Amino acid sequence: MKKLYSQMTKGELQEEIRQARSELEKAEFASQRAVAERKLLTAQAYLLDPADYGPGLYKVDGVQLPFEVKYLNGIMAWGRLGDDPEASFPISMLTRF
Repeated sequence: MKKLYSQMTKGELQEEIRQARSELEKAEFASQRAVAERKLLTAQAYLLDPADYGPGLYKVDGVQLPFEVKYLNGIMAWGRLGDDPEASFPISMLTRF
């Protein structure tokens, strides 16, 4: 049985990242690409320290609007994106303005 990302060691997460990148390169369909991208972003997020992502404004990879982080729940940042009162992204997608 496969471990949850939260239970993996740094080395295991790095292997998951390598596998997800390989899946991305081989993806033939948009749905395959989306699944591989989500795996990659999630595994990358578990290698980051959520304490480094406090409330404030962030740029989200691939999104034009600024994202205002209100709080974190594990590796997920929750807040406002434009007029959307609640949105969430893995912290691996965030960059401080």
